Amino acid sequence: MNIKVLIMCGGKGRRLGNLTENTPKPLMRINGKTILDYKLHNYSKSGLNDYIFCIGFQGHKIIEHLKHVDCRAEFSDLGENAGILKRIFYARNIMSDTTIIGYGDTYAEIDFSELVQRHVDTKYHLTLVVAPIKNPFGIVNWDSDNCVVSFKEKPVLNHFIGYMVLDKQVFDYVPENVINMPDGEGIVNLIKLLSSQKKVGVYNFSGLQFTVNTKTELENASDLIGKYYTI
Repeated sequence: MNIKVLIMCGGKGRRLGNLTENTPKPLMRINGKTILDYKLHNYSKSGLNDYIFCIGFQGHKIIEHLKHVDCRAEFSDLGENAGILKRIFYARNIMSDTTIIGYGDTYAEIDFSELVQRHVDTKYHLTLVVAPIKNPFGIVNWDSDNCVVSFKEKPVLNHFIGYMVLDKQVFDYVPENVINMPDGEGIVNLIKLLSSQKKVGVYNFSGLQFTVNTKTELENASDLIGKYYTI
């Protein structure tokens, strides 16, 4: 099966402050290598080398960086302000029928061959990669009288970690208003829509993974990579 990988590289990364004023977040460096470099190396271990890069903010720097990388790259540029789902939809004509999609600021040492096989063996049109992550806060539930009925201290919850496998046929029936929703609202509503039709599956992952949204997460990623990552 010819599988392409679509990587979201268009956001501005505002939560990283001045670190991303002139640099796309996927080009942030962790121990001397960019997040994108780590991601591409990991995909290549599963034999994947065909990529679609959804660029936007400072997209020319992504293009320039990839001139020095041995991969087959196609680019889809919808500018700086398009929502996540609209960026994916805009690239649908160059996607493979089944496409791996990953956010440009996430890294997970997934066995993508296994992930794709799991997806094609099911009836689902979308498979989300989820991981158990400890919530940093206590979770409180209460009733209509404001009486606490349960309290869980820092529970471990299953989180979507920014990787999915998508059959592009879903775009044949997703409403236009959902596609055009801003930021991440469209992808959230797509998941809800497909879930209501029982077309979403999960792939449980418990290995090395991180997301870089803040300076603290960037520092934590550096520690993780230093301990576990080798090329």
